[in-house]
Amino acid sequence: MADYNHNKKIFISILLLFLGYFSFGQDENPKYDFNGYITNMQSVMFQDVGGDWVNDNLLHNRLNFCWYPTDAITASIQIRNRFFTGETLKYTTDYDKQLEKDNGYFGLTANIINKKSCIFNSTVDRLWLKYSSGNFEATIGRQRLNWGQTFVWNPNDIFNAYSFFDFDYIEHPGSDAVRLQYYTGVASSIELAAKLNCDTKTTAAALYKFNMFSYDFQFLTGILDDTVYVIGAGWSGNLGDAGFRGEISYFVPQDNVNDSKQFMSSVGLDYTFKNSLMLQAEFLFTDNTDNINFTDFEQYYSQTLNVRSLAFTKYTFFSQITYPITPLLNATLSGMYFPKLKGYYAGLSLSYSLKNNLDFSAFVQYFNAELINNTTTQTERQKFTMAFLKMKLNF
Repeated sequence: MADYNHNKKIFISILLLFLGYFSFGQDENPKYDFNGYITNMQSVMFQDVGGDWVNDNLLHNRLNFCWYPTDAITASIQIRNRFFTGETLKYTTDYDKQLEKDNGYFGLTANIINKKSCIFNSTVDRLWLKYSSGNFEATIGRQRLNWGQTFVWNPNDIFNAYSFFDFDYIEHPGSDAVRLQYYTGVASSIELAAKLNCDTKTTAAALYKFNMFSYDFQFLTGILDDTVYVIGAGWSGNLGDAGFRGEISYFVPQDNVNDSKQFMSSVGLDYTFKNSLMLQAEFLFTDNTDNINFTDFEQYYSQTLNVRSLAFTKYTFFSQITYPITPLLNATLSGMYFPKLKGYYAGLSLSYSLKNNLDFSAFVQYFNAELINNTTTQTERQKFTMAFLKMKLNF
């Protein structure tokens, strides 16, 4: 733990020194940006409507600071603050430790207040410094490395996979990483990136992007968590009037055990009608789910995702319909089908704009499938529902 905190202090000190150096004498009129939001979300969770309900409240605040000391330098720090109250704190063992766990190398997450009835959790999920010169960019620090092309599942997103169900975290996780980019053309680039996680394991890869036949293509190769080689490819373009995109990745452990190899692919289509009705469909395939220990939806909902754990069944199907009922009211209906589990997910969301910077929304997420009971080791049908009411103020 001492080394962990020491590394965190060294990282922040180095970054501050860099910022301090570029703040003096580099530009007489440095520019700053500041924005963020605050949300209040009430939620309930239950297995049966007539059974016990778990009630929770989350006050969520985000602060985004960007600084432009020179034309070549950009720096940013972004902070996520969350205040939890409710019954999950009482019923979930080590819930405070789960919230305080930071998957980055420098552990920039802490429970400022940690009581039985409430927890105030704060995390720095972006803290980076970027240098740009001509076609070259270098970024160091906690940042978002997004190599995905599809909408729901991203087999190419080896640095910081995220869950489709976590609608309240639109920024998605960041990584403690170094990223080098060189733009070889208007729509082509070469990228090198490497990150360290909380277990001091390295994920490093190279990505090449280019445009051909009106499609954006990408190829990547690298190593995941020091132990797994990965190669992958992705594309996005149009198939007629519909958007057509996909990703494929192949994972090979260094020990080269056949049972641990994994092929994963996602393919998606989207189409928008003239009346703004949007249809989306996506398909996920994996030939190996042995690394997934999935016994209940609550576990899957809250766990930290790794790119290899995106799928818990061999085939997964997704569809979604989005329609602006009025200019201020937007509705979305989504669903997933899990053939192996004889199960499905259904989601409904409604969002209403009260003012330019104030939104009200409601969400329902329902899961139903045949899963193995940890106690009896027998397969049984499990149901799990979550419902949310959310108010969001942007500033």
